[in-house]
Amino acid sequence: MVDARRWAGQIVAGAVVVGVVSLVLSGVLDAVDMSDAAQVGLAIMVIAGVLWMTEAVPLFLTAFVVLGLALTWLMGALPDGSVAGATFTSPFFSNIILLFLGGFTLSAALHKQRLDERLARWVIQRAGGSMARLMLGVMVTTAFLSMWLSNTATAAMVLSIVLPITNSLPAGDRARTSLLLAVPFAANIGGVGTPIGSPPNAIALQYLAELDAVPGFAMWMAMAAPVLVVMLLAAWGLLLLLNGRRGEPLVINVPPVESKMSGRAWLTLLVTLLTMLGWLASGLHGLASGTVALLPVLAFFGLRVLDSKDFRGLSWDVLFMMGGGLCLGVVVMQSGLADWLVERLPTDSVGPIALAVIVGVLACGMSLMMSNTATANLILPIVIGLGLASPSPVLIGVAFSCSMAMALPISTPPNAIVFSSGQLSSRDLLLPGILLTGGGLAMTYTIGLLWWGVLGWSV
Repeated sequence: MVDARRWAGQIVAGAVVVGVVSLVLSGVLDAVDMSDAAQVGLAIMVIAGVLWMTEAVPLFLTAFVVLGLALTWLMGALPDGSVAGATFTSPFFSNIILLFLGGFTLSAALHKQRLDERLARWVIQRAGGSMARLMLGVMVTTAFLSMWLSNTATAAMVLSIVLPITNSLPAGDRARTSLLLAVPFAANIGGVGTPIGSPPNAIALQYLAELDAVPGFAMWMAMAAPVLVVMLLAAWGLLLLLNGRRGEPLVINVPPVESKMSGRAWLTLLVTLLTMLGWLASGLHGLASGTVALLPVLAFFGLRVLDSKDFRGLSWDVLFMMGGGLCLGVVVMQSGLADWLVERLPTDSVGPIALAVIVGVLACGMSLMMSNTATANLILPIVIGLGLASPSPVLIGVAFSCSMAMALPISTPPNAIVFSSGQLSSRDLLLPGILLTGGGLAMTYTIGLLWWGVLGWSV
């Protein structure tokens, strides 16, 4: 079945790629007043979108396809000397990539020293026999870890602790489903809390940097706080309603937390706290978030907390995919495609808030069916080109919207990880996922926009 889907994706991708390239080379698009460079930019964007959606090739390989086409095909269509090749390669080595490299390194160190597991078990042990307290503890822990670590790794780690509990419950007990759903929902919601919580956040930061309007780490957390807290409580309440358990005591049996921490574990905790403080105090020391992210990389590998095997095990594919998405944004801008698209959008007929909602709903809808990172890569460059007086809240809204898509197993990596446990069906995920997706969009574009205005980030 998997092979059949892969072959189908490759056939679809190949047909679309051949069709688009044929249109560009035949000059058919000249009739719509599109420059040669813009036509090439459109072809590269469609090729990348199709490859990302069908996964006909590995997602990170699509990033190199974008870079290769930009350096050869697009550079040949642009006037000589107008754009340097480094313009397309620099996104792969940007501040955002460094920021996520630091986040991945923190995640690897905390996991190797079992500090993430220690925190999760500590919370679960203190839930007692209350299903409500247990679920709240699982969700708060998952959301908190997802703010600072990979939400994918967080979901996998917490799931390994939750599964023994769900397996001890009787077959047919709806508490099993609710407790399992708590993990991906909390991971998705927690991802909006910090700039490093999810790839769409980091991609939005890259475009905010081009506008000289990057919110500080603490400011991003302040902007996300109402959406995160309300959505986390809403998810908790919804899952309790679906739970069906009426106050019966819940037997929780997890291994005890080891009382003694090693020296390397204490060092890992110290470096993690210093890195968090460095991110939060960026307005005081003036260092970029990516520069601060070098601290765990240098400390953990230099002091042998992590070794070369751990270095090879970092999520390099995600970093390259993000770099390719940022490169695609440069392609859309430098080719003139963004200007061409904006000229044909009915931006004059709707207000900025309505336009922000439309773009956010589009981003969320696309993220339900494809990678939210790829969606952000495709939507954010177009937002930049809209020529809005205040594009920053719209960019942040798109990042939030991408993370709020959680109705299908394929919508987010945490969804897919928990679904792979074999204890959930698509139907279990669909109804609560749709409700939370709609609620997340409503929160982002009501309370979120109002709160951002209070903080000085009005649309």
